[in-house]
Amino acid sequence: MHITAITTMILMASAANGKSGDHAEHNLTVCMELVPTLRVTIGEAQKIASRMFAPVGVMINWRGGFRGCPAQAIQVSISNRTPENLRPGALAYARPYGGADVQLFYDRIAAAADAVLLPRLLAHVLVHEITHILEQISRHSAYGIMKARWDREDYVQMKLMPLPFADEDIDLIRKGLAARAPRALVAPR
Repeated sequence: MHITAITTMILMASAANGKSGDHAEHNLTVCMELVPTLRVTIGEAQKIASRMFAPVGVMINWRGGFRGCPAQAIQVSISNRTPENLRPGALAYARPYGGADVQLFYDRIAAAADAVLLPRLLAHVLVHEITHILEQISRHSAYGIMKARWDREDYVQMKLMPLPFADEDIDLIRKGLAARAPRALVAPR
């Protein structure tokens, strides 16, 4: 009974955060580089990331590899040997201007997390960077998933439940999705 109550509270909090019911559902394709040795961890992270986006009306269609990746898809590359001088301290970066690609620094993500946190942290990094692309701007929020740098308290919360989207991020995601929709309709196949 206790687990049911906790699950209900989490779902209610997620729905309230995402303002469930006042948004359209948007499908988004994300093509992610295939790394066979990371398949299980990446699969777990993708499931978590999908659940994090669901309350704001974003349904992710995850694809393995870049072959046949649609023109409007977001592409996620993975680095496992990130040079120290490449964006020091960053776990990933996105290019929200004129592109739709994300570069994950998996080696840094793995170094920052224990076995329990790793898929959750990877999911948060994916959601953070995909959100930059959806918002079509390089900005950060004072708290939550779009915070510039997560602190110890954020990492502790990630183990319990996902960091929330700030209201302004939800608005920017929806505006970005609306702007992407017309391009997706006229994109060549």
